[in-house]
Amino acid sequence: MSVDLTHAFRLSFLTSEATLPIPAASEILARLRSGPVWDGASIAPADGQFPLLHIEWHEGHGFVIQCYEDEQAWSDFLITGVSCGPPTIEINLGGQTLERWPSELFVPEEPARQALDFFLASGKQDRALHWVRIDAFPRETVWEGREGREAWERANTATKHDV
Repeated sequence: MSVDLTHAFRLSFLTSEATLPIPAASEILARLRSGPVWDGASIAPADGQFPLLHIEWHEGHGFVIQCYEDEQAWSDFLITGVSCGPPTIEINLGGQTLERWPSELFVPEEPARQALDFFLASGKQDRALHWVRIDAFPRETVWEGREGREAWERANTATKHDV
């Protein structure tokens, strides 16, 4: 038996100071697709921090969904298959770090909607989908911190002018 938790959750976007009532999953995904590239959504209980779900849209790649089922849980990411390949897609982590992640972490709309619907109804990950723990997928750090970013930009600018 599942419990409808849609009214117990709050929704917030990076681009909005207000918390919002929970609309249909498809509306949340549509807002992310049409918003600024750096926007993201978080869904958590109205009266607490966990369970917690983060969703981002990455144009040309798909949605990234990260879930914490409770305060002791490692975070897990929704993936498109049973395992991850090599890290190939660059992802900027709040301007602090640029990493490369496997393409399997960027999921199409249908599994994103399914994961979101299930989370809103149960506060849990949908076990019918594939998830990977945050420390269990390959990733590469391209740069970290301001000095790392500036060195990377200088190297890439020099390379572009040499071509």
